[in-house]
Amino acid sequence: MKNLFAKGGIEFLAVLLGISGSLWMENNRQIKLEDEQIYNTLYSLKEELVTLNEYSERYKSKILRDYKICEKLLTDWGSNNIDSLVNHDLEGRDLILTIKAYRAFHPPISIFNSLKSDGSIGLIKNPNIKTKINNVYEVSFSHIQEGVDNERNLYQKLNEYMILNYPYLLIDHKSSKYKTALSKFLNDEIALAYIIEKNSMRNFLANLISRYMIRVNDLNLLIDSQIK
Repeated sequence: MKNLFAKGGIEFLAVLLGISGSLWMENNRQIKLEDEQIYNTLYSLKEELVTLNEYSERYKSKILRDYKICEKLLTDWGSNNIDSLVNHDLEGRDLILTIKAYRAFHPPISIFNSLKSDGSIGLIKNPNIKTKINNVYEVSFSHIQEGVDNERNLYQKLNEYMILNYPYLLIDHKSSKYKTALSKFLNDEIALAYIIEKNSMRNFLANLISRYMIRVNDLNLLIDSQIK
């Protein structure tokens, strides 16, 4: 009878050890799969951060291009050479569009959005990385969008003012009526106020983008140190 109990105990222990071993192996397998998923998530983000930085650099250069052109107008206010302005090469964008328009900000963040929606971002364990991801893709991004929205609102007001008071600025810039309207516009104190405010917003946006790029690069370096 004792041998029977002993035998039963050994068999039970063997089954228990087998179950524990299987659970341990399964747990290790899950940990390994999760670690691989985190690695792939970080690697994908790193690739997107490179394109995000390149996009931001191009965007900033366009903002500064508009800023410099309008800053020159402000510096020469009241004495701008109309013929020179009409014939000046503005890289495919005419003067009036440069003065009034805004630059939409649509960075490449589809990879982040996909990883966020499928829960991959939530698996990241490093709190530093998660904080920097939030700063890049949520906090800084929302600040830039707010700045762009403010500039768009000013664009709409300036555009309405031009339509009501300087409709000939919206036609062929080679016509004599365009030149006459441009001369009056560039001596208009209300137009002056609009352009000053527009350039102030451009400068603000350029600084926001510079800080944004620093955060993008910081996150890129941190991710790089984790996946090597």
